[in-house]
Amino acid sequence: MAQSDHPKRGAHSPLKQLQSRFFGLNTEYPLATGANKRRIYLDSSASSLMLEPAWRATEAFLAHYANTHTSVHTGAKITADTMAWAQRTVLDFVGAPTDEYVALFLGSGTTAVANRVASGLAQLRPERDMVLVSLMEHHSNDLPHRRHARHLEHIPLEGEGAHPGAVSISALKQLLEHHQGRINYIAVTGVSNVTGIANPLKEIAALAHAHDAYLVVDGAQMTAHAPIDLAALDIDAYMFSGHKIYAPGSPGVLIAKRSLLSAMTPNELGGGMVSAVTRAGYDLAEDLNDREQAGTPNIVGTVLLANALSVLNEIGMQEIAHHEQKLTTWAISQLKQCQSIRIYGDQQQARRGSLSFNLANIGHGLTAAILNDYHGIAVRNQCFCAHPYVQSMLMEEFLSLDTEQYNNEELSRLLNSKRGMVRASFGLYTTQEDIQTLTKALLDIEKHIDHYRPLYIEHDDGSYQHKTFHPDTSNIFNPAQTIHKLCAVDSA
Repeated sequence: MAQSDHPKRGAHSPLKQLQSRFFGLNTEYPLATGANKRRIYLDSSASSLMLEPAWRATEAFLAHYANTHTSVHTGAKITADTMAWAQRTVLDFVGAPTDEYVALFLGSGTTAVANRVASGLAQLRPERDMVLVSLMEHHSNDLPHRRHARHLEHIPLEGEGAHPGAVSISALKQLLEHHQGRINYIAVTGVSNVTGIANPLKEIAALAHAHDAYLVVDGAQMTAHAPIDLAALDIDAYMFSGHKIYAPGSPGVLIAKRSLLSAMTPNELGGGMVSAVTRAGYDLAEDLNDREQAGTPNIVGTVLLANALSVLNEIGMQEIAHHEQKLTTWAISQLKQCQSIRIYGDQQQARRGSLSFNLANIGHGLTAAILNDYHGIAVRNQCFCAHPYVQSMLMEEFLSLDTEQYNNEELSRLLNSKRGMVRASFGLYTTQEDIQTLTKALLDIEKHIDHYRPLYIEHDDGSYQHKTFHPDTSNIFNPAQTIHKLCAVDSA
């Protein structure tokens, strides 16, 4: 890629200015070399760093914090108004008109939302006993449907082996026709948390609705990286996690069509979700937000999430998507300097935010450990809570093993070392320099693996532990000492 094509922005652009405004970017950790180094955070698909302006705005709200469910005093009224603003902000962010969709804030992430959707849809149409789930799903958008649906089938992907693509539309058509009249809903991810590959949601929605099936979309890996228009896509239920969109501590979000949600029975009962209670019974609240959110909601987390989305809107999601897609494409071109690298997923499809890889003959656990211990780079390894997807991409590597040359113990270790990948995932704060540092580190591992390997103990689960480097994390951050120091300052 030519220098002019690199994913850079002007020094004074809003995007460029925002890239440095995240907590944790300047955090330093000790290395096995004895030096300290600023960490490079490439684990944003698991959880993103906190957006500093969003947190500051939330701190300002805390001066007025009160509980909801009343407006009799000023603080409570401010809180109620702010929560209403937060819901409008979330709906606007994903292109969901308030007269057609409702936003609910549930649990600590997408998992709670997926469980709510799966149980609710199973109760809503018990005569439709089949659910279709794509093969590339995170467990959060797979296991809840397995539990609540009587029958589940996985939708195949385009391509095969180590480089599959998106959901196969032709295979989906065949499944819908084969199970005509039985499909309750289709559940797919918007963007894979493993490969960053996106699914053709508009085509899937059209097929689902043509067969009177709902479409449920896991947007956990999509919301922070691409503009979304739920109304245009005609998605029935969309879910995502606030902690993956620069608002750690915020709840999971369900955005569903009002017509769908109003037909469901609430999962949880308690304060705030009823209009009246007598000894003989109770009446559910008419407002869907109240009815679906029993008890005190995560007020601060909800406000934090809306603040984060508002900051992103200041830049524009089209601008963010353009920047991150170019960065990811450029990252792949840089990583391919490593001769033994295998990057998983269809090489012709654009990626959003994530890519997974392995270095030949080096366990994923060892690669990740060396990146952390010697280069200060935080990545994730193993199967990323997407076991069927990851294992399907690794299958040809398993089949190529000459198992006869190993005893049972050696073979078990070898299989564990190959039962996973290394994932680098990006956020707004990820820079070209971060990618260059990762590339240099992988080249170093590739070249000097015979030096590094004896320094580690390999465990049966495929993880690796340095023999002598064991930093005491309580000396890096100790919550009890932090509280003690803050209290001592306050009392001084």
